[in-house]
Amino acid sequence: MRIGAVISIVLALVFVSCASQNVTDPNVFVRAPLFGMIYDEENQPCPGVRLTVDGKEGAAAGTEATSDIRGRFVIPDLTRGAHMVSAKKEGFEEVSVRTLFLNKTDVLFLHMVSFGQLLTNAEKALEERKWGQADEFLARAGKLDSGDSVLLYLKAVKAYKTGKSVEAVGFLNNVLDKGVKEPAVYLFLADIYERNLADPQKAIQNLEQYLALRADEQAQKRLDGLKMQAKK
Repeated sequence: MRIGAVISIVLALVFVSCASQNVTDPNVFVRAPLFGMIYDEENQPCPGVRLTVDGKEGAAAGTEATSDIRGRFVIPDLTRGAHMVSAKKEGFEEVSVRTLFLNKTDVLFLHMVSFGQLLTNAEKALEERKWGQADEFLARAGKLDSGDSVLLYLKAVKAYKTGKSVEAVGFLNNVLDKGVKEPAVYLFLADIYERNLADPQKAIQNLEQYLALRADEQAQKRLDGLKMQAKK
Protein backbone atom coordinates (compact mmCIF):
# COMPACT_ATOMS: atom_id res chain seq x y z
CA MET A 1 0.00 0.00 0.00
CA ARG A 2 1.33 3.44 -0.84
CA ILE A 3 2.38 5.74 2.04
CA GLY A 4 -0.08 8.45 0.94
CA ALA A 5 -2.99 6.04 1.15
CA VAL A 6 -1.94 4.93 4.61
CA ILE A 7 -1.80 8.54 5.83
CA SER A 8 -5.24 9.23 4.38
CA ILE A 9 -6.71 6.23 6.19
CA VAL A 10 -5.11 7.25 9.51
CA LEU A 11 -6.40 10.83 9.20
CA ALA A 12 -9.87 9.57 8.38
CA LEU A 13 -9.86 7.36 11.47
CA VAL A 14 -8.73 10.31 13.62
CA PHE A 15 -11.51 12.52 12.29
CA VAL A 16 -14.10 9.78 12.85
CA SER A 17 -12.84 9.30 16.40
CA CYS A 18 -13.01 13.03 17.15
CA ALA A 19 -16.50 13.28 15.70
CA SER A 20 -17.61 10.34 17.82
CA GLN A 21 -16.22 12.01 20.96
CA ASN A 22 -18.02 15.25 20.13
CA VAL A 23 -21.31 13.37 19.95
CA THR A 24 -20.92 11.48 23.22
CA ASP A 25 -18.89 13.94 25.34
CA PRO A 26 -21.39 15.91 27.48
CA ASN A 27 -18.85 18.72 27.87
CA VAL A 28 -18.89 19.51 24.15
CA PHE A 29 -22.00 21.60 23.40
CA VAL A 30 -23.07 25.13 22.66
CA ARG A 31 -26.63 25.15 24.02
CA ALA A 32 -28.55 22.60 26.06
CA PRO A 33 -31.36 22.38 28.65
CA LEU A 34 -30.40 22.80 32.31
CA PHE A 35 -32.41 20.64 34.72
CA GLY A 36 -32.92 21.48 38.38
CA MET A 37 -34.79 20.93 41.65
CA ILE A 38 -36.01 23.38 44.30
CA TYR A 39 -36.58 22.49 47.96
CA ASP A 40 -37.61 24.45 51.02
CA GLU A 41 -35.77 24.48 54.34
CA GLU A 42 -37.52 21.25 55.36
CA ASN A 43 -36.40 19.55 52.12
CA GLN A 44 -39.92 19.58 50.71
CA PRO A 45 -40.33 20.35 46.98
CA CYS A 46 -41.29 23.92 46.06
CA PRO A 47 -43.81 24.09 43.20
CA GLY A 48 -44.70 27.26 41.32
CA VAL A 49 -41.31 28.92 41.66
CA ARG A 50 -40.48 31.24 38.77
CA LEU A 51 -36.87 31.10 37.59
CA THR A 52 -35.09 33.63 35.42
CA VAL A 53 -31.61 33.54 33.92
CA ASP A 54 -29.23 36.51 33.79
CA GLY A 55 -32.04 39.01 34.22
CA LYS A 56 -32.38 40.78 30.89
CA GLU A 57 -28.78 40.52 29.83
CA GLY A 58 -26.71 38.06 27.86
CA ALA A 59 -27.56 35.25 25.49
CA ALA A 60 -30.15 33.82 27.87
CA ALA A 61 -32.21 37.04 28.06
CA GLY A 62 -35.88 36.29 28.60
CA THR A 63 -35.27 32.65 29.51
CA GLU A 64 -37.76 31.55 32.19
CA ALA A 65 -38.95 28.37 33.82
CA THR A 66 -41.44 27.37 36.53
CA SER A 67 -41.01 24.49 38.96
CA ASP A 68 -43.64 21.74 38.87
CA ILE A 69 -45.47 20.07 41.75
CA ARG A 70 -42.33 18.09 42.60
CA GLY A 71 -40.08 21.11 42.55
CA ARG A 72 -38.52 20.18 39.22
CA PHE A 73 -37.73 22.66 36.46
CA VAL A 74 -36.03 22.85 33.07
CA ILE A 75 -34.34 25.94 31.69
CA PRO A 76 -34.39 25.29 27.94
CA ASP A 77 -31.71 26.09 25.39
CA LEU A 78 -29.14 27.54 27.82
CA THR A 79 -25.72 28.50 26.53
CA ARG A 80 -22.68 26.76 27.96
CA GLY A 81 -20.87 28.84 30.59
CA ALA A 82 -21.59 30.99 33.64
CA HIS A 83 -25.10 32.22 34.41
CA MET A 84 -26.99 33.93 37.24
CA VAL A 85 -30.17 32.01 38.09
CA SER A 86 -32.83 33.71 40.24
CA ALA A 87 -35.81 31.99 41.90
CA LYS A 88 -38.90 33.87 43.08
CA LYS A 89 -42.13 32.82 44.77
CA GLU A 90 -44.58 34.80 46.88
CA GLY A 91 -44.03 34.10 50.57
CA PHE A 92 -40.44 32.95 50.06
CA GLU A 93 -37.12 34.72 50.14
CA GLU A 94 -35.72 35.30 46.66
CA VAL A 95 -32.67 33.19 45.79
CA SER A 96 -29.97 34.14 43.28
CA VAL A 97 -27.03 31.87 42.57
CA ARG A 98 -24.21 31.93 40.05
CA THR A 99 -23.86 28.58 38.31
CA LEU A 100 -21.28 27.29 35.84
CA PHE A 101 -23.03 25.20 33.20
CA LEU A 102 -20.27 23.10 31.61
CA ASN A 103 -21.80 19.64 31.41
CA LYS A 104 -25.10 18.51 29.88
CA THR A 105 -25.60 16.24 32.87
CA ASP A 106 -25.39 19.13 35.38
CA VAL A 107 -28.36 19.46 37.74
CA LEU A 108 -28.97 22.69 39.67
CA PHE A 109 -30.27 22.26 43.24
CA LEU A 110 -31.78 25.29 44.98
CA HIS A 111 -33.11 25.84 48.51
CA MET A 112 -35.67 28.50 49.44
CA VAL A 113 -36.87 29.68 52.86
CA SER A 114 -40.52 30.52 53.40
CA PHE A 115 -42.02 33.25 55.58
CA GLY A 116 -43.45 30.60 57.92
CA GLN A 117 -40.07 28.91 58.28
CA LEU A 118 -38.46 32.22 59.20
CA LEU A 119 -41.07 32.73 61.93
CA THR A 120 -40.51 29.20 63.22
CA ASN A 121 -36.77 29.81 63.36
CA ALA A 122 -37.33 33.13 65.13
CA GLU A 123 -39.60 31.48 67.72
CA LYS A 124 -37.01 28.80 68.40
CA ALA A 125 -34.28 31.42 68.80
CA LEU A 126 -36.46 33.34 71.27
CA GLU A 127 -37.05 30.19 73.32
CA GLU A 128 -33.31 29.61 73.43
CA ARG A 129 -32.69 33.30 74.25
CA LYS A 130 -30.51 33.74 71.17
CA TRP A 131 -31.44 37.37 70.64
CA GLY A 132 -29.12 38.01 67.70
CA GLN A 133 -30.49 35.06 65.74
CA ALA A 134 -34.05 36.06 66.60
CA ASP A 135 -33.43 39.58 65.30
CA GLU A 136 -31.99 38.19 62.06
CA PHE A 137 -34.96 35.90 61.37
CA LEU A 138 -37.51 38.57 62.33
CA ALA A 139 -35.82 41.11 60.06
CA ARG A 140 -35.79 38.68 57.13
CA ALA A 141 -39.45 37.84 57.70
CA GLY A 142 -40.26 41.56 57.87
CA LYS A 143 -38.94 42.04 54.35
CA LEU A 144 -41.59 39.58 53.13
CA ASP A 145 -44.55 40.81 55.21
CA SER A 146 -43.85 43.51 57.79
CA GLY A 147 -47.48 43.72 58.91
CA ASP A 148 -48.12 40.05 59.66
CA SER A 149 -49.76 39.65 63.07
CA VAL A 150 -47.67 36.65 64.11
CA LEU A 151 -44.50 38.53 63.21
CA LEU A 152 -45.63 41.50 65.31
CA TYR A 153 -46.46 39.19 68.22
CA LEU A 154 -43.00 37.61 68.10
CA LYS A 155 -41.46 41.08 68.00
CA ALA A 156 -43.44 41.85 71.14
CA VAL A 157 -42.09 38.71 72.80
CA LYS A 158 -38.53 39.71 71.85
CA ALA A 159 -39.02 43.24 73.21
CA TYR A 160 -40.57 41.96 76.44
CA LYS A 161 -37.87 39.39 77.08
CA THR A 162 -35.15 42.00 76.57
CA GLY A 163 -36.69 44.48 79.01
CA LYS A 164 -38.46 46.75 76.51
CA SER A 165 -41.99 46.62 77.86
CA VAL A 166 -43.27 49.82 76.24
CA GLU A 167 -42.02 48.61 72.85
CA ALA A 168 -43.73 45.27 73.43
CA VAL A 169 -47.03 47.04 74.15
CA GLY A 170 -46.66 48.94 70.88
CA PHE A 171 -46.29 45.74 68.87
CA LEU A 172 -49.26 44.12 70.62
CA ASN A 173 -51.47 47.16 70.00
CA ASN A 174 -50.46 46.98 66.33
CA VAL A 175 -51.81 43.42 66.29
CA LEU A 176 -55.11 44.58 67.78
CA ASP A 177 -55.30 47.49 65.33
CA LYS A 178 -55.32 44.94 62.53
CA GLY A 179 -58.55 43.50 63.89
CA VAL A 180 -56.90 40.39 65.31
CA LYS A 181 -58.70 39.86 68.64
CA GLU A 182 -56.71 36.97 70.04
CA PRO A 183 -57.11 36.17 73.76
CA ALA A 184 -53.34 35.68 74.10
CA VAL A 185 -52.71 39.27 73.01
CA TYR A 186 -55.00 40.72 75.72
CA LEU A 187 -53.52 38.45 78.38
CA PHE A 188 -50.00 39.42 77.35
CA LEU A 189 -50.93 43.12 77.60
CA ALA A 190 -52.50 42.57 81.02
CA ASP A 191 -49.29 40.91 82.23
CA ILE A 192 -47.12 43.77 81.02
CA TYR A 193 -49.35 46.51 82.44
CA GLU A 194 -49.71 44.81 85.83
CA ARG A 195 -46.19 43.46 86.37
CA ASN A 196 -43.92 45.77 84.39
CA LEU A 197 -45.63 49.12 83.87
CA ALA A 198 -47.56 49.38 87.15
CA ASP A 199 -50.80 50.33 85.41
CA PRO A 200 -53.58 48.28 87.07
CA GLN A 201 -56.38 50.05 85.19
CA LYS A 202 -55.08 48.97 81.81
CA ALA A 203 -54.35 45.54 83.21
CA ILE A 204 -58.02 45.32 84.27
CA GLN A 205 -59.25 46.48 80.85
CA ASN A 206 -57.18 43.87 79.03
CA LEU A 207 -58.15 41.10 81.43
CA GLU A 208 -61.80 41.94 80.83
CA GLN A 209 -61.22 41.74 77.07
CA TYR A 210 -59.44 38.43 77.54
CA LEU A 211 -62.24 36.93 79.64
CA ALA A 212 -64.85 38.08 77.13
CA LEU A 213 -63.16 35.76 74.64
CA ARG A 214 -62.12 32.88 76.88
CA ALA A 215 -63.33 31.42 80.17
CA ASP A 216 -60.42 31.25 82.62
CA GLU A 217 -60.97 30.78 86.35
CA GLN A 218 -57.48 31.88 87.34
CA ALA A 219 -57.69 35.01 85.20
CA GLN A 220 -61.10 35.82 86.74
CA LYS A 221 -59.66 35.61 90.26
CA ARG A 222 -56.79 37.81 89.18
CA LEU A 223 -59.23 40.38 87.74
CA ASP A 224 -61.31 40.38 90.90
CA GLY A 225 -58.18 40.97 92.95
CA LEU A 226 -57.10 43.92 90.83
CA LYS A 227 -60.55 45.47 91.09
CA MET A 228 -60.51 45.09 94.86
CA GLN A 229 -57.14 46.80 95.06
CA ALA A 230 -58.37 49.62 92.80
CA LYS A 231 -61.24 50.38 95.23
CA LYS A 232 -58.91 50.88 98.18
